[in-house]
Amino acid sequence: MDIVEAANTIARWCALRDVDELAPNTADLFVLFGGAIIGSVDALAHAMQQGAARHYAIVGGRGHATYLLDQSMERELTSWDTARCDAPKPCVDSEAQMLSALLCKRWDLRVDFLETRSTNCGNNIAFLLDELDTWDTTPASVVLCQDAVMQRRMDATWQRHVRDRMRYANVRRINWPSYEARLGWDGNALAWELAPEGMWPIDTYLNMLVGEVMRLTNDERGYGPRGSDFVAEVDVPAKVHDAAETLRRLRGAGRAPDDRYAKVAE
Repeated sequence: MDIVEAANTIARWCALRDVDELAPNTADLFVLFGGAIIGSVDALAHAMQQGAARHYAIVGGRGHATYLLDQSMERELTSWDTARCDAPKPCVDSEAQMLSALLCKRWDLRVDFLETRSTNCGNNIAFLLDELDTWDTTPASVVLCQDAVMQRRMDATWQRHVRDRMRYANVRRINWPSYEARLGWDGNALAWELAPEGMWPIDTYLNMLVGEVMRLTNDERGYGPRGSDFVAEVDVPAKVHDAAETLRRLRGAGRAPDDRYAKVAE
């Protein structure tokens, strides 16, 4: 197994997708979780244009990867169209605010609510559920739309949180990664064969892939019940473990947790 095969093996597994397409009225609520990839907002826009849900939300404060979205947003703001979007230029302190502004600028669309305090997958879900607690009725179904690398972890995080919040135990969750990505070779160099706008630098991407396998492995070092108990138990296939070991061996890949974003935002 070479680097490209290993990376694409992990990426396919991480990008948990429950349906082939988002048809009209797929769910009561569609949630885009903040991240670094500016192109993820297109997934939300397409869902809204399809009428995929009754309500739409963007969730995300500031986390370890916000810097990359900051860079993309800075370029966007230089060409801000105040006639199309709410003038003056919007507040873009959080990932949710940045993605909301892009949704307005590019697609002239607006979501029903933003969550702007969360710093990690755990409180992404916790604060989303806090918002849903204020609703008169519990949504019967929710589309979870996250960065493809972190989609499977977001699903496991949802499962862990609703275990303690029984109001949501029967909510149908539908995983829909915000993009597809595939690595290849350009001569002797790694290159993207398929990637969204604003995609991760390749070395960062490889580190993230290995990091996800480490976090989702249910042992004392992982995020599952035998470790930190942040997520529900996940079965990591042997071929995914093998792919992660290949990336560690050939590239020294792996991302440790960033303690700055481990706690719940105040």
